[in-house]
Amino acid sequence: MYIRVNNRIISSNVKLCNDFFSKFRGLMFSGRLNDDEALILNNASDIHMLFVFQGIDVVWLDKSKNVIDKKENVKPFSFLIKPKSKAYYVIELPLGKAKLFKSGNRVDFR
Repeated sequence: MYIRVNNRIISSNVKLCNDFFSKFRGLMFSGRLNDDEALILNNASDIHMLFVFQGIDVVWLDKSKNVIDKKENVKPFSFLIKPKSKAYYVIELPLGKAKLFKSGNRVDFR
């Protein structure tokens, strides 16, 4: 699975989290994301960073996969991180990747 924005592949090793447990667990107790890795939480909006031992970048998408918000350098153990408006997808990325996304960009992943 990959993530592409503006015909540029951002991540080529992507995990899609569809069920409650995989979305809740997210990056908890996991190692550092490699530069080509990402996590997509389906049908999600707010996230937490409890027991996540690395800073990450986060991008939120609406149901049509358009960027509605992003946050760079989300700190480990942050309790609640919310987008400006309700999202449908959350993309968790290695530090420095959120700058590649602009508000309104259409994101493709498969």
